[in-house]
Amino acid sequence: MRPRIHAVASVGLALGCAAALSACEVNLNTEGLTSKETRTFKVTGEAELTLDTFDGSIDIHSWDRDEVEVEIEKRAMEQSLIDQMTIEADQQGNRIVVRVTGPARPERRGLTVGVYYSPAARLRVAVPRKGSIHARTEDGTIRVEDLEGRLVFQSGDGSITANRVSGEIEIRTADGAIRLEQAAGRLQLDTDDGSITVEGEPAVLRAKTADGAIRVRLRDETTMADAWDLSTRDGSVTLTLPALFNAQIDAETRDGSVRSSHPGLTIEPGDGERRSAPREVRARMGDGGPVLKVRTGDGSIRFER
Repeated sequence: MRPRIHAVASVGLALGCAAALSACEVNLNTEGLTSKETRTFKVTGEAELTLDTFDGSIDIHSWDRDEVEVEIEKRAMEQSLIDQMTIEADQQGNRIVVRVTGPARPERRGLTVGVYYSPAARLRVAVPRKGSIHARTEDGTIRVEDLEGRLVFQSGDGSITANRVSGEIEIRTADGAIRLEQAAGRLQLDTDDGSITVEGEPAVLRAKTADGAIRVRLRDETTMADAWDLSTRDGSVTLTLPALFNAQIDAETRDGSVRSSHPGLTIEPGDGERRSAPREVRARMGDGGPVLKVRTGDGSIRFER
């Protein structure tokens, strides 16, 4: 979500609060009008939660309650635009859907001074730690922590960060960085434009970026359950691996070098002018195992301890 700048004169805004199922508060500040609503859903088992907003960030954290709480903060420069945002909230057993739809058209009336903020709906969510969550925003960041289960996060334009997450995790953003800390399980990460950073103990790791660096730091207990695939068209790849790590290394760069300071991986010098820095390395690390495939079109690949 990027603010739009307009140097014009101000007319003023009318304050109001549309009817809602729960308490609603409206404030006028330098970011325009905001309106908040909270929806609460009781669950008896693992929640299956779908979150969708047309524009705005999503923040999710866990708590020790058998319920899901979703705070929707609408923001716009005019009350009429807030009124046009619609909230769909539905629950069928433990399956919950919360979807926010934006105004039919980005209309603006009158004149404003300074920063003009396009309409947006931010979601702040509290959930039981274990469950299934699918969260999507067309334009905005996603931040999550302390979650376990089937987790799918998507942004059309924005970074995605996750801390203390585990399970089947799928993350996709069209424009933005991806960062995971204390992550475990099967990880599938994809961005068209941005870096990817992973710290933790993944069993399977597949990370792809069209433009950006990839950095992976593994805990000592990490073992590969299946093949890994890390690729970037433009950027370096750095892997910090445990002292004892078993894999079949398959690393290649079209324009760069493959280097290792890891005691478990010795890279022989290349041929000709690139004797000290080969572009391709295929070697067994430790006792071998699943293939750890690393590719970059323009950048270096480095294995570290």
